[in-house]
Amino acid sequence: MNRSASDIFRLEHEIITKCGISKERFRKVSGSQWENIYQKIAEKYADKTKTWKNGLHWANTNGYSPKSMKKLLGCYAVDYSTWFHFLPQIIKEENKMVYFLIDKSSDWYCGEEFWIFESYVSELVKALDLLNHTAFLDNGWLDYYVVSKKYQWIIGFNHHDIVSCIGEGLNLDCFKNQ
Repeated sequence: MNRSASDIFRLEHEIITKCGISKERFRKVSGSQWENIYQKIAEKYADKTKTWKNGLHWANTNGYSPKSMKKLLGCYAVDYSTWFHFLPQIIKEENKMVYFLIDKSSDWYCGEEFWIFESYVSELVKALDLLNHTAFLDNGWLDYYVVSKKYQWIIGFNHHDIVSCIGEGLNLDCFKNQ
């Protein structure tokens, strides 16, 4: 098993153990699901109109696909260590699972690498709290996305402490009142 594959299992185990949550409420997606989920998200949200710095890796910094940018709800400067506590207010369907993508691409030239989990919003908040207190369990400060399982919206967080929101059905009042 390569290092990246073992790291995702370790990350999942640490989150479940340290946050006291069940694997039914926070889990990595299976290998057979991963590619289909990633492809659907990339097809809808990644900008492929450029020859350089395109793809999902760059979406939360350089812009999403032209079609999805028409549904840009806003970009907000946030405190990286606390903003995600607003997720239960932002995501109206908090009793449903969402996708959580961690961008592991440390070198753009090696291609995109994402870890994909599915989680309920309350468990995702606990996981992000742990990850932010531990530098993503010593993986470094990583960009990530939260995506509707129906692909209706995407929330991106990048290493510039900017949250970007695209799609329908999100409540962004918490950002507007800051």
